[in-house]
Amino acid sequence: MKTKRNKTEQPEIANPAKEEMDGKNLGNTPHRTIVPLEERINHFRDMLLERGVSAFSTWEKELHKIVFDPRYLLLNPEERKQIFEQFIKARIKEEYKEKKCKLLQAKEEFRKLLEESKLTPRSTFQEFAEKYGRDHRFRMVQKRKDQEHFFNQFINILKKRDKENRIRLRKIR
Repeated sequence: MKTKRNKTEQPEIANPAKEEMDGKNLGNTPHRTIVPLEERINHFRDMLLERGVSAFSTWEKELHKIVFDPRYLLLNPEERKQIFEQFIKARIKEEYKEKKCKLLQAKEEFRKLLEESKLTPRSTFQEFAEKYGRDHRFRMVQKRKDQEHFFNQFINILKKRDKENRIRLRKIR
């Protein structure tokens, strides 16, 4: 085809893959007509999990991970984005719970280590860290500040017990 300036122009050839990606031709894809909506949503969520979609990311940043998966085309663009947003919210809650549970477990293991270490009320964190620094229970609590905080809490409990024991002994005498 010629234009006014004698330049030839290629007629645009319809690209069905591009139309599917744009969501124009999705209504008549074979997958959508056979599989019920709930199952397609579950497949899409499974794909998001398998592809390692981050809970703290955006649709645009994660799109390159999922666009080439055939399950991506099971939903129309509005449904994809809506399910993605729901998935992200659920994953944030799950990751928060997992992190909290892991921290509680680490704290409990650290407390067990403190109890097994036969500390006295006059023990220092530095001595404790030198002696037990290589123990996996010590390293489960990753922040040094938290380690010291848990240690100091434990030492304060020891001091209170020691003081109560001394008072009881005085009363007995």
